Amino acid sequence: MLNKLRRFSYTICFFLLLIATGTLRFHRFAEGLQRRIHVSDDLNDVVDNEEGEVLKPANSESAPPPNDVEKISPSDIQSEMMRRVLGPVFGFVKLRLGTRRTSEMVTHVAKRWVNLARSEGMETKFIGVDWTTIMFTMEKGRDTTELKKFLLEQEEAYEINIGDHLFRRPGDPPFDEVFEIEEEKSRHSEL
Repeated sequence: MLNKLRRFSYTICFFLLLIATGTLRFHRFAEGLQRRIHVSDDLNDVVDNEEGEVLKPANSESAPPPNDVEKISPSDIQSEMMRRVLGPVFGFVKLRLGTRRTSEMVTHVAKRWVNLARSEGMETKFIGVDWTTIMFTMEKGRDTTELKKFLLEQEEAYEINIGDHLFRRPGDPPFDEVFEIEEEKSRHSEL
């Protein structure tokens, strides 16, 4: 009994010593919330050049467009305008004629293109419109030249329409002419 009383008194003395020295303060968390940090408004002597050094290479990539437009070919003007597009872009891809496609086949081609474009780092969505047309949308318009190259590499793609601009492989006739030729062939085969 005497040992229990002695142990209890030692424990109380120990806790009183901790409280007296400030080691055991239970209200520390509340103190942290009440602290105020004062930042002076006098920032004249502060030099902030860290961000500028990081952004200089990114800003130096885009050269200003050439001033003399009369000496530039229309295709160069077109590619320059495509490179400077920043917002979302949408367009249409006409598929090669000659093979009969169902809507499931067009959807399959669109899904395959989505996966291929994603693997090349382009955020593009392709949607089948009809048996000969796939619509695409891009959030970043800067990637339109890469998308154009990507689509012209696909064997199913024949003609790409982005805004008012049409793109085909060199030497290919316009899609409308090919469509008329295919219709003539189908008419003659029906007779």
